[in-house]
Amino acid sequence: MQDLPRPASELPEVSGATKDASEEIRPWWRRSPLLASGAALAIGLGTQWFANMLGRVPLDNQATISYLLMLPLLLIVPTFSAAGLRLAWLAYAGRESSSKYMVVALAVSGAIANWLAIADFVSALWRIFGR
Repeated sequence: MQDLPRPASELPEVSGATKDASEEIRPWWRRSPLLASGAALAIGLGTQWFANMLGRVPLDNQATISYLLMLPLLLIVPTFSAAGLRLAWLAYAGRESSSKYMVVALAVSGAIANWLAIADFVSALWRIFGR
């Protein structure tokens, strides 16, 4: 099979791009604090929605044992909220950009949403297993 020629723009001598192995590649949440704070807010709102939904489930005699069997899967939800809290903290720590006030507002609201989601999740579990 014959190798296809590469376009001229991909050749390093034409494009002027060189790969530097010592160059550090930062993760996306460190490159863009605004995106990280927005993601923290989205995670907080999503997990809060799930916790509110879990708090409204109908309970009967078999519900407690069913939710006990689902508990390992349900514990993923506060883990997402913990990740959202971490993203909010990283966004707040990297707020030196030009949109500093927007990052702070989104990071703080993301942290609040994640704390509320954890509290709603705990109250839903208390409702289910406290019977």
